[in-house]
Amino acid sequence: MKVLLAIAVACVLAAAALAYFLVDPFGDDSDPTARLHLSGTACERLSELAGYLADTDDNVNEFLLDLGQQAGGISKGRRALTDLARGGRNRIPGKGFKQRFDDGSVGQVRHFVGYVRASMFGGTAVTRWISEHLRHDPPDSPDGRLGDEGIEFAQDLIAGRLELSEASGWLRTRLCRRPSAIYRTSEVGSSDGGA
Repeated sequence: MKVLLAIAVACVLAAAALAYFLVDPFGDDSDPTARLHLSGTACERLSELAGYLADTDDNVNEFLLDLGQQAGGISKGRRALTDLARGGRNRIPGKGFKQRFDDGSVGQVRHFVGYVRASMFGGTAVTRWISEHLRHDPPDSPDGRLGDEGIEFAQDLIAGRLELSEASGWLRTRLCRRPSAIYRTSEVGSSDGGA
């Protein structure tokens, strides 16, 4: 009887440890841009967050870790790979990405930042392989194209081809719809005279 009880206790403890790493009950899903008073579309808030982090972080590695944590809910430490496998968190939900990167969801910030962080572990080739074969994001899909941008962004920062001070502008220029395009889209949808 004691052996069965010991096995049951061990199973419960193992399940609790697994749940802690997979579910992360202490994870923060709040939008970090709200406390920083950043505004605009999700893409614009990502760009503004990158500008803020570029000003406050000391180096590229710290910047990329903070961007992953604050924009995508990806831990800086030992749980980062688990967070990536789980898909991170939509900490900056919304839209505002160029049409070629827009899959119709509100999770493109999380998606982009996931590729940024994944490429820190596996580099370009491994991250693209995972994207295509495990995540099923073909290269010519919105998610595949956005993933390629995430990989390029991280690798250019790491290699020094992109300065931290340029990160915010890079994101806004490469990923975000122009504000006028967003307003035109919303105006087309409300052509009923505002009713």
